[in-house]
Amino acid sequence: MFVLENVYALTYNNKASKPHYDRLMQEIGEAGYVPVSKVLNAADYGVPQARPRLFVIGRHKDKPLPVHPAPTHGGAWERRRSGLEGSPYRTAGEALSSVVSEPEPGETVAGRYGHLLPDIPEGDNYLFYTAKRNHPSPEFEWRKKYWSFLLKLDRGKPSPTIQAQPGPYVGPFHWKNRRLRVPELKALFTFPQEFELVGSRNSAQAQMGNSVPPDLAQQVIEAMHR
Repeated sequence: MFVLENVYALTYNNKASKPHYDRLMQEIGEAGYVPVSKVLNAADYGVPQARPRLFVIGRHKDKPLPVHPAPTHGGAWERRRSGLEGSPYRTAGEALSSVVSEPEPGETVAGRYGHLLPDIPEGDNYLFYTAKRNHPSPEFEWRKKYWSFLLKLDRGKPSPTIQAQPGPYVGPFHWKNRRLRVPELKALFTFPQEFELVGSRNSAQAQMGNSVPPDLAQQVIEAMHR
């Protein structure tokens, strides 16, 4: 059996993605395996982070097809709904409620736009400072930045996707108007607090941002053995 994980944009039906995706499926087949692909959102599996990723699983052609795990949670994220209705997502507030952390170097958001963060409501972003939102002193044009620009966590929802190498004003930021600390990142990815990450805070975020949340990984592997 095997598991492959990658960004879900690989499934887009465009010139940048489709040839690579088709080649991947073809070569898996030529190697004697049957692939089954599906985009899974980590939040649908109890991870307090909306993190959609492509999972390609497979078994040898002589074996029964593997299955992806069934969702255990469900709700709204970005502009869609997914998962198991009636079993609400784990929220960032729940995940961080018991996390004890100390201030870390570089957690302050400074520079050209750092002073704007405190006034942004939880769950909102730079669009708060636009004329379309009737801000008295607009700083930005409508939808001229990435959604994650000055994006702040909402305690009542899962965290948005946490990037491996965000820019200086790319969130999600803590509702206390700072960057997330390593213990908080661990909680939002479902890494145990005792799990050791080597290197700087930026390195720790890069390692987790490129990883599969452990709770989701476990469910994928367990489903393949059923």
